[in-house]
Amino acid sequence: MYIISFSFIENVSAARVLFVYALTPLHPGTGRAAGGGPVDLPVQRDEFGFPTIWSSSLKGVLRSSFELRARSAQKDEEQVTGETFVRVVFGPEPASPEASDYSSSISVLDARLLMVPARSLVGVWAYLTSPHLLNYYRVYLEIVSEYEYKLRNYLEKLDGIIKAIRNAFKKKGAAMDRMALVSDDRCVVKSDQGPLVVLNEEEFTAEVKDELAGIWDLLPSGIERGSLAVVTDNVAERLIRKSLVIQPRIRLNYERKTAYRGGLWDEEHLPQRTLMVSLVIARQPRQISRPLPNVLRRGASGRRMKTRFASLPRLR
Repeated sequence: MYIISFSFIENVSAARVLFVYALTPLHPGTGRAAGGGPVDLPVQRDEFGFPTIWSSSLKGVLRSSFELRARSAQKDEEQVTGETFVRVVFGPEPASPEASDYSSSISVLDARLLMVPARSLVGVWAYLTSPHLLNYYRVYLEIVSEYEYKLRNYLEKLDGIIKAIRNAFKKKGAAMDRMALVSDDRCVVKSDQGPLVVLNEEEFTAEVKDELAGIWDLLPSGIERGSLAVVTDNVAERLIRKSLVIQPRIRLNYERKTAYRGGLWDEEHLPQRTLMVSLVIARQPRQISRPLPNVLRRGASGRRMKTRFASLPRLR
C-alpha cells in the first residue's frame, strides 16, 4: 500500500484563507432534489452531509462580482483594464477565441462550514461547531502556512484548541455525546442536575472551556462574537440540520389569485451569521501561445477594482 501526502503545491505565488460570513440567510443551491426530498431546493452539502459551497459556485460568484465592477467603471481605460484583469485571473470564457490560450491563475477551494448559529434557551443563540468542522479550517491553515509562515502560529494554536476539545470529550467516555463544551456561561442554564445548555431544543451537559475563547483570535475581527458551543461529531450533523432555515415560496397567478402549477416550493437556507472557510491559491498566469497583459501588477490598481478583505488579527 502506498500513502502519498501532497502538502506542497508547485508554482504558487500566494495563498490566502477566505472566510464567507452570512449577513443574511444564504442559499447556495443545488437545484431540485432528486427523488423528491423533504426540501425542494436544498443547500449544497459535502461528502459527510454538512452544508458547503462548492468551489465552482464560489469562484463563479467572485468572477461575477469583479465583472460587474469592471463594467461599472466610469472611464473606458479602467473598464478595459478591469475586464482584462478578470480574464487573466479567472480564465477566458469557454466559448471565446482565447479559450485555449491560457487558463485561470487562481484556484478556489470548497467553502467548508466552520460554525453555524443554533437556537439557545439562554442568550437566544450560540455558535455551534464540532472537532470535524474545526479540522476543515486546520487543513486550510496547514496549506497556506507553507507560503505564509506567520500563519504557522495560527495553526499551532488551533491544534492546541482541537486537542483540548478531544481530550475533554474523551474523559466523558460514553456520555460525551450528551455533553457540550462552551466558551463562556452566557448560554448556560443552571439546574439541579448541574449546568446545562439547550441547543436547537436538545439538552446537553455544559462544561465551560476557557481555551475555546482563543478561537476568536484566529478569525477576522469583523465577525460578530458570541458564545461558542462545541459538540461531538456524532451529533453535529443532526444539530446543524435543525439550524437550517426552510422558507416556503409561492408563485401566484395574480388574475386567478391562485398558485401556478408547480409554483409552490420550499428552499433551504443557511442562517444569518453562518461562517464558512475557503482557500484561494494564486499562480502566475499560465500562457500557451501568446503573452498575457501584465494586469496583475499594473491593472488592478484602479480605484474601481479594489476590494476589501478582512484580515486575521495578530496573535499576541
